[in-house]
Amino acid sequence: MGYCNNEKCPLPGGKVERSKMLYCTRCSVEYYCSRDCQKAAWSEHREFCKEKAERNAKFEQEMRIRDQNSM
Repeated sequence: MGYCNNEKCPLPGGKVERSKMLYCTRCSVEYYCSRDCQKAAWSEHREFCKEKAERNAKFEQEMRIRDQNSM
């Protein structure tokens, strides 16, 4: 079982089977029971998501540069 990250999730305790969970494709950190819950939580998740996605992009760019320099 997993937990929906929407604080106002209508499911009891926000619990949902992991195989049925959806995740934020931008940051890959937050999980939700449905698209509706994901949309409802977006205003709270937006800033975290942006920062996480930017950190991930920077890290990937640094790794590509490092790999190119090691050739």
